[in-house]
Amino acid sequence: MKKTSILIVEDHPLVRRGIRGLLQVQPDFRVVGEAANGLEALHMIEQLQPEVVITDIVMPMVGGLDLLRELSVQTPRPVLIVLSLFDEPRYVQEATDCGAAAYVLKQSAPTYLVTAIRDALAGRFFCTPPVSGPALAEIQQRFRNQPWNRHDLLTDDERLVVRLLGTGCTPEEISRRLAHQPLPLPQVYENIVFKLGLSDQAGLRRYAEQLTAKQN
Repeated sequence: MKKTSILIVEDHPLVRRGIRGLLQVQPDFRVVGEAANGLEALHMIEQLQPEVVITDIVMPMVGGLDLLRELSVQTPRPVLIVLSLFDEPRYVQEATDCGAAAYVLKQSAPTYLVTAIRDALAGRFFCTPPVSGPALAEIQQRFRNQPWNRHDLLTDDERLVVRLLGTGCTPEEISRRLAHQPLPLPQVYENIVFKLGLSDQAGLRRYAEQLTAKQN
């Protein structure tokens, strides 16, 4: 099995250790190194050529946003994941402007980080639901202006949920089909609503029903 190489960039050793422990149990992930700041990370990236870089934003010497800006012009460019304490719109906006493929709050990492990495590797943007409303609104507006099909942002499980909703399945039936999914169903709904740029779960159900009608 080919393993995805990952570099962790974080100035707190205990946080780095926690992230490494979370990723090492994944059979297809391989942590190839750890850096305490962006400057150290740039040297390690040149040597190790990781496929994924997970970075904090606020760090000594060279911060995460400066690191993202530097990496965004490199070829090949690693997949860039931001792991941060901050949910302010300006951080989310700047991170995505600099090429971040996912924005995960540190307190949500045990639940969302692995999913975020997998989504980003598949070319789908990921942002944790706890990110504040204003930040979500800004990102959603940017998504609305993009030329891609928003349905392509969904994971396989999220597409399954849309199909099941479109055929009239109950939440209980959907939960049984997603027994392997670590996220509770309401959070899965919230992710889908966000990625599709919908206003609420009622809009999601209408979307699912219309999509099913078109396909039949």
